[in-house]
Amino acid sequence: MRITCTQENLAKAFSFLERVTGKQTSLPILANFLLQTEKGRIKLSATNLEIGVIAYVNAKIEGMSETVAPAKILSTFIHNLPGNEVVDMEIDSDRIRVSSGGHTMQVRGFDVKDFPLIPTQKSESAFSFPAQGLKMALQRLFPCVSLNESRLELTGMNFIFEGNTVRIAATDSFRLGEQVLSIPEKLRGEGYIPFTEEHSSFILPFITAQEIVRAVSTDTEAVKVAFEDNQAFFDVDGLRIVSRIINGKYPDYQQILPKEFIASAKVSREDFLRAVRLSSVFASQINGEMSLGIDAEKNEMILDARSSNIGENQTKLHAEVSGSGSIRAVFNPRYLTDGLNVLDSEEVTLQMNNASSPAGLRAVSDDPDLSKFVYIAMPIRK
Repeated sequence: MRITCTQENLAKAFSFLERVTGKQTSLPILANFLLQTEKGRIKLSATNLEIGVIAYVNAKIEGMSETVAPAKILSTFIHNLPGNEVVDMEIDSDRIRVSSGGHTMQVRGFDVKDFPLIPTQKSESAFSFPAQGLKMALQRLFPCVSLNESRLELTGMNFIFEGNTVRIAATDSFRLGEQVLSIPEKLRGEGYIPFTEEHSSFILPFITAQEIVRAVSTDTEAVKVAFEDNQAFFDVDGLRIVSRIINGKYPDYQQILPKEFIASAKVSREDFLRAVRLSSVFASQINGEMSLGIDAEKNEMILDARSSNIGENQTKLHAEVSGSGSIRAVFNPRYLTDGLNVLDSEEVTLQMNNASSPAGLRAVSDDPDLSKFVYIAMPIRK
């Protein structure tokens, strides 16, 4: 079989696939791509048994064949070719010859029977998420996902469907993020209602969320999704991501979300973030703690970290404080920094009740999606 295509398209496909190869050292076959043809296109597949990625590349194809090719060698060669070159590939069952301009290479191919099967979607039932909204939601929630696999459900993101909206949440027990995302009617299609009636929620693995974010470009309008046999199928601009769904029950996090706050302070996000970073310099030298308070009478936010052995730091910021009295609590500065970094607005609002209750961070924004995101930080109880 002979394949002719552009270096640019082939390199783009390899860049998506190579991230999931080589993760399972006990199965060397997973360090390879499966190369096939389908409907006049090159079909490239990679998997680490947890997630599978399939990319399609337009090409001129002569003959029929398929093979398993070493991912790192083939990808490195293609990526280092000039971007405007045409690539010719000749494929036998056990040999892959690649040429482009004055560059040539040949590598051994492997038996396709040894390559693990990636689940295939059997039905057409599906709906779509708004691509840009989903991408931003997942990115905002990344810092909140737990890396501790002792509670597997917390290593993913929880999706809860409520009518025409979905609540996407992540928590590691120390902080929590929730994004409410609307699903426009044109994206729901016929598959939305049947799916939400059968699956009111699901937990998406973190690694899958990362691949979805990487796949969505600035021009992507929709991310198509379907579910079968505990597998999720995501289609993004000709790229298919196949992932398992995490089995387990996600904690009822909405029980800890305060229904209201007795005081809030609107402040410059940049000033707030700078103050937290300054306090973290001293906090890292002691117990990783900093004190944060808001004063309604003085319209101030006060941050400080101090140690009798090292020194102390204090920052006062002007804030528009609503409520009465003053509230002070102790936080890990890293958790506040992570929250402020994902709130892309000039001003933010800090919401508090008392020294032991969760505090909320929200963006002051006209962006409807950003205004529907909340970041919750748990205080350190003293």
